[in-house]
Amino acid sequence: MTQYKDDRKRPHLRLVVNNPELRGSRPATGEDASIPFEVLIAKRHELRADFYKGIAPQHVKAYERIERHLERRGWLYGLDPQHGRLMVIPAATACPKVLEHGGSPQDELLLFVADDPTGLGLCLCLEMILPFWSDDDAVMEEALIYAPIYPYGSLFLEENRNDGYLDLIYRLSFPLYPPAPTERLLEKLFAVARYELRETLIGLDEFPEA
Repeated sequence: MTQYKDDRKRPHLRLVVNNPELRGSRPATGEDASIPFEVLIAKRHELRADFYKGIAPQHVKAYERIERHLERRGWLYGLDPQHGRLMVIPAATACPKVLEHGGSPQDELLLFVADDPTGLGLCLCLEMILPFWSDDDAVMEEALIYAPIYPYGSLFLEENRNDGYLDLIYRLSFPLYPPAPTERLLEKLFAVARYELRETLIGLDEFPEA
């Protein structure tokens, strides 16, 4: 299976909790330590200047709209300017069902703004490493093959650079027209992710090594 090789394109995956105590004894080879969510919360205001430094005005506008949306909902979130300008949210906050299907309070949703494939607009992206793993890569590949196909989000496998196991990752992307997200679009983004994550995790419960 082809893996991503360009770290500049996928730096955000380094942040997600790896739960090494659960994933067997394969030696850790990663170069980057995960950043505790509590640290991102505590230093959010301190990190904000670096988070917004040097990014295009349309990205600034989009991120500011997202911050206002999260604050209006009363959700805790962190800002990470070091791994791809990520907004980090506890997965159980946006999708409570995660805790019913093998997830933990440490699992995170990563929210970020990216250029769309045309280079002419922006995309609002949400990702989560799913709380499903096996030390047998064939099991992970089978889970991907038989996982549901959704109209909005998608699943893919990527090798975790910290422990060498395959991660099953959910990604949801919405184009932004106009460039800044509206309240209605953000509500829809989280509603879609909540539904698709729930259905995915229910399906993964049927796998014997889930």
